[in-house]
Amino acid sequence: MNEEQLAGTLQSVGQSCFVRFFGEFSSRSMSREDVIEKLRAETNYTEGSCISRTGHAQSIINAGLAKSALNIVISSESPRVTENTREEARQWLTRSEERRVGKECR
Repeated sequence: MNEEQLAGTLQSVGQSCFVRFFGEFSSRSMSREDVIEKLRAETNYTEGSCISRTGHAQSIINAGLAKSALNIVISSESPRVTENTREEARQWLTRSEERRVGKECR
């Protein structure tokens, strides 16, 4: 997935949605169906939208592009991305960096 494809895939998820549910999208303990149900329960998205957003978000993560996607959100100037969303993206990025460093120290 190149940068343009990443941007389009992230747009399909929605930057705020990607950050809000990043823990669920990247969880190894939640099934795809559980993530979809959580989105359905906590948003006004249709079932089809939840399925699509989950698939696109997980494709970003599985491609190893989560950090790049979070950086896109952090640098976003879209009025639909709030400062709180950008800050939450920074926190996810920091956590992922800490986990990476922790693995390297083992």
